[in-house]
Amino acid sequence: MGAVAMFAFLLMTGAVVKDMLDLLAEGHLTIPIFLRLVQLRFPDLLVYALPVGLLTGILLTMGRLSAQSEITALRSSGVGIFRLSSSVIVFSILGTFASLFVNFYYGPRAMASFRQEKEAIIQKNPLSFIQEKTFVRGFSGLVIYVGEKDGDQLKDLWIWELDGENRAKRFTRAESGEVRYNQEENTLVLIPYRGSFEARDPDSPEDFRKIRAALSFESTSMVLSLDEIFGRVTFQKKLKWMTFKELQEVEADARAKMESASPEEREEATVRFHRAKMAFHEKFAMGFSVLSFALIGVPLGIQASRKETSANLFLAIGLALGYYVMMMAVSWMDGMHEYRPDLLFWAPNFLYQGIGLWLFIRADRGSKNNDVPNGLTTAR
Repeated sequence: MGAVAMFAFLLMTGAVVKDMLDLLAEGHLTIPIFLRLVQLRFPDLLVYALPVGLLTGILLTMGRLSAQSEITALRSSGVGIFRLSSSVIVFSILGTFASLFVNFYYGPRAMASFRQEKEAIIQKNPLSFIQEKTFVRGFSGLVIYVGEKDGDQLKDLWIWELDGENRAKRFTRAESGEVRYNQEENTLVLIPYRGSFEARDPDSPEDFRKIRAALSFESTSMVLSLDEIFGRVTFQKKLKWMTFKELQEVEADARAKMESASPEEREEATVRFHRAKMAFHEKFAMGFSVLSFALIGVPLGIQASRKETSANLFLAIGLALGYYVMMMAVSWMDGMHEYRPDLLFWAPNFLYQGIGLWLFIRADRGSKNNDVPNGLTTAR
């Protein structure tokens, strides 16, 4: 459980830094809302942390027992490899059921709530993204600084427009301005008043000798998309955020349209149907990854016989990366329905479980051969 908690913490830290930390630091989220969002984000990450954490724990435990000859002592007492690992297998089966429950029920509901609550934050106070005396960097290609802010009214407005290498290609400064929220387009409209802007040479924007003459203006406007920060305000649930029942409903609806709709709608329904099947099988396969990692982890940990924590940790990360790379490769086959990518999601599980069973059988046969006394073999 310690390994599961460690990986869950690492994944959660990455998610917080990516999705929420800047918003919390800039005052867009209160502490209670931040903790609520963290709680809703956790189930989606647990699907990945549980199998990797279990595999790490198995490799650490079995590797240390084998390195200290504990496994050899148990075999000498008549305890076979399958009996030795029975408790681990039972625990992994329980973990598989827990993972399936999270994948098909609790996880999708939590993730949908997570996105909806972030959407509600935007709708409640979208103007809070512009903070006074703060360099706002959340909008792609822009840096905004406001000296003072009173509601939607701004004073001492500075705007840097950046190129692909984050160099300022245009600088605008205005005496005042205002910001408005366009709910339909999910954008902020920034309107500077009484200012000037200077354009820099596109080839060498850092060469101040090539700065063009500043031009004055009475007012201008700039549209800032909020999609880059939170996504569309109109919430659309993705297939991977759907529960078991919702995916079944999507498949049934798409199948009905495939049989009776117009050619254009039939084509769209076919794509929707196959994507729903891919999401369904991917969730199922990810749930069974807990069992797959356990089956390959037990005999591999015994045979590796490494008591070093770092060695077993790197081995677990390597196996997990191999599994997830294969799953990702299958997901890239979206649109190639003739190759049945929905069923190919099971290939990594079959591969890991097959290798694990082969290692189990090999380890069990090896233990039986080693248990035969030399004198008895000679007598025969």
